[in-house]
Amino acid sequence: MPTFLKLVLVAAFCCASSTAFAQVADPVAPETVDPEARPNLTASADAAPTDANAPTLADMPRFKPNAVSLYLSPSNQIRNIGFGDYRSEMERMNQVADVVEPILRAHGVVVHRNDPQNGLRDYVAEANKLDVDLYFAIHSNAANKRARGTEAFCFRFGGEGERFAKRVLDEILTIYNGPNRGVKESHSHFGPGKPLYETANPNAPAVLVEIAFHDEERDAKWILANVEPIGQALARAVLKHLAAEHPEAVAN
Repeated sequence: MPTFLKLVLVAAFCCASSTAFAQVADPVAPETVDPEARPNLTASADAAPTDANAPTLADMPRFKPNAVSLYLSPSNQIRNIGFGDYRSEMERMNQVADVVEPILRAHGVVVHRNDPQNGLRDYVAEANKLDVDLYFAIHSNAANKRARGTEAFCFRFGGEGERFAKRVLDEILTIYNGPNRGVKESHSHFGPGKPLYETANPNAPAVLVEIAFHDEERDAKWILANVEPIGQALARAVLKHLAAEHPEAVAN
């Protein structure tokens, strides 16, 4: 075999091996990432723009100006790649957040949103400084390319975080016919004393939702086909929860 051709084949093999290693080494669960990490992210070319004139949910409550606030934290994991045309978790969850955010603003909720160029510690620190009423992390899941379902995490049962998580799942299940994996405590998600960072460290009641599994064909296709309904469902959950927990903030 000519020397030039050998070099070409070796280079191609090394490149493919490096890519495969990066995907295997990249954590499946976004919270396994070092919270200090600063991923090099770029916005999706087809990310849905935030529309200031987005339609509201007519049957949902509205709130008095500056009465309730939320920190919205869609996934920043650009290397968590889903099935088929799903592309990255970061891109798709930011598309969902692009639906959630303008609906909440239209109903009077003060919304603060994470910067995907920063890390989890930055998000939580910012939310705590802003003294928000809720912290909401939006993710899609991955496992073995066969698992399906929706689930939500709070730090511990028995408080407002659990109630918020239940409302989130209730709304998702109005549009999703896959398995309900339930509300789960996250204080020992990765072992004793190893919680999900975004549920353990915010001062506000915090929930992390795993909408469905982006590495499973049916779930990935469902998310892709239902970005807007998913965003609307999450917005309904937030509005219902805030109205129940802060009735004095609801506008007459």
